[in-house]
Amino acid sequence: MLNKRKMRFFSGLILFTVILSSIFLSVVSCEPNIYKIGVLSVYGEKENSIELWTPTADYLSESIPNSDFEIIPLDYDDFVLAVSNDEIDFFYANPMLYVEMERSYGSSRIATFQPMWNNSSYLGLGGVIFTRADRADINSLQDMKGKSFMAVSEKSDGGFLIPMGELLHDGIDYRSDIGSLTFGHTHDNVVLAIINGYADVGTVGTGTLEKMVLEGKIDMEDVKVLNQKEYENYPLLVSTDIYPDWAFAKTSFTPDDISKEVSIALLMLPSNSTAAMDLDSTGWAVPEDYSSIDNLMRDLRIGPYINYGMVPLAEVFIQHWYVFALIFMLFVTVEVHSRLMVEREKKLKLEASNKLKDLFTDIMRHDLLNPASVIKGFGNVLYVEETDDEKKRKLQRINDHTDHLISMIGSAAKLAKLESYEELEFEVKDVGAILRMVADRFSPDFAVKDIKPVFNLKGEYLSSVNATIEDVFSNLISNALKYSPSGTTIRFEIVSMDKNWKIKVADQGDGISDENKIHIFERFKRADKKGIKGSGLGLAIVKRVVDIHNGSVGVEDNPNGKGSVFWVMLKKA
Repeated sequence: MLNKRKMRFFSGLILFTVILSSIFLSVVSCEPNIYKIGVLSVYGEKENSIELWTPTADYLSESIPNSDFEIIPLDYDDFVLAVSNDEIDFFYANPMLYVEMERSYGSSRIATFQPMWNNSSYLGLGGVIFTRADRADINSLQDMKGKSFMAVSEKSDGGFLIPMGELLHDGIDYRSDIGSLTFGHTHDNVVLAIINGYADVGTVGTGTLEKMVLEGKIDMEDVKVLNQKEYENYPLLVSTDIYPDWAFAKTSFTPDDISKEVSIALLMLPSNSTAAMDLDSTGWAVPEDYSSIDNLMRDLRIGPYINYGMVPLAEVFIQHWYVFALIFMLFVTVEVHSRLMVEREKKLKLEASNKLKDLFTDIMRHDLLNPASVIKGFGNVLYVEETDDEKKRKLQRINDHTDHLISMIGSAAKLAKLESYEELEFEVKDVGAILRMVADRFSPDFAVKDIKPVFNLKGEYLSSVNATIEDVFSNLISNALKYSPSGTTIRFEIVSMDKNWKIKVADQGDGISDENKIHIFERFKRADKKGIKGSGLGLAIVKRVVDIHNGSVGVEDNPNGKGSVFWVMLKKA
């Protein structure tokens, strides 16, 4: 029983909540949505705009349920701010201002104004260019050059900009070809100024002259229309092309559903309604194509086209990046090709020079070795046959110097060839095995001087080398033998140094002073070792070969006592 009572209580509570919510939503839904219509009001006629447009706002409020429309009169400057800041939902503007709002802020037209003349509707607006009737010197647009000119305002479509487009199409630039330009601020002021002689030529919007005649302000005989044009079913005087009339548009944030309802209501506005008649119209027409206005603004370089044709450098690059890329690629190709040709020419000249140098070296070696060998041969014969000890001693000195000369010629020729070569063929080999092989060639020399070779070589020591590396090891071993006393030891060792092999040849001679270490790898530089044979080029050959291998060479004191340690650094393979 108790559970049933609770169920009834909660059911009643839920029913009460639903009924209350329905009542509340009904009350809320009765609150109308307020939409603001911005109306361009020129010449300070804001109060007049409110009066003229209030019937249209009332008509829309009555035609569209739950909606309330409010008129907001705006001048040019306030108009742009209101649209950009989303302060209005709809607006009514002249054709060029509409196109600017469309281009800049995404507005879109929903109806085009349909004016009335003599109780009949017509479409489009233009400009009338005219002068005083008695000006016999002004009969065409070309006659305007150098004359004073008056327009309504710099932002007036029919009263300035559209006529300026007509002049531009006729080859007249109002900025440079017109004598002077002034503004009258209202259409009526411009007409009266021309009739009274304050300016030579004037321009106003279509319908202005007819209206002033109807109001008794002027006679049509007072003025002369220049460049007059006629269009079918167009009842007004005009000097220009016909363009779409003022536009009723929605701003970008206004919902499409309310925009469609407003458009339908405007198109259904009766021509005899107060809303239509107060605006001197027969109502509204389906929105026209405003591309002709867009083209005219582009020709005049105004509105969104004020910088048209003056493209920033960054934009030029963005639009035509492929052209710049192609030019760059062509430049790089030409530059690379040019450099390759220069390098090729240099290489050919170098090869020719090296060949000539090699030829000269071979000739020099041949022509010098031949007489040196002859001297050596006759010296040996005379030494053997001679019995006088003093003469034998002199002949021995001749033989020793001849040996030195022959050694120097061979070393000089070898070094000259090495200086000519920058590129050699390399092959990965075990430099430890090469070192041991070269050392074995000196076995007789080790035995003669009672010198013991000691090898600390374990495993493989792979490096990319040329066959000339044997000359390096041969010169180092030869030097060690020359400067080592009998009964000593020469040690051979290869150690790992990061990405390199360090090949060491250590002797137990007298060592080399720090002063001589600096220059010992230069040509014809030797430590002061009297009585020791040599060309003075051996270590220069060592350094050159090691340089070709992109390695390094040096000498240091033997850490185990007397003597020196010559070392070569080669990259690991």
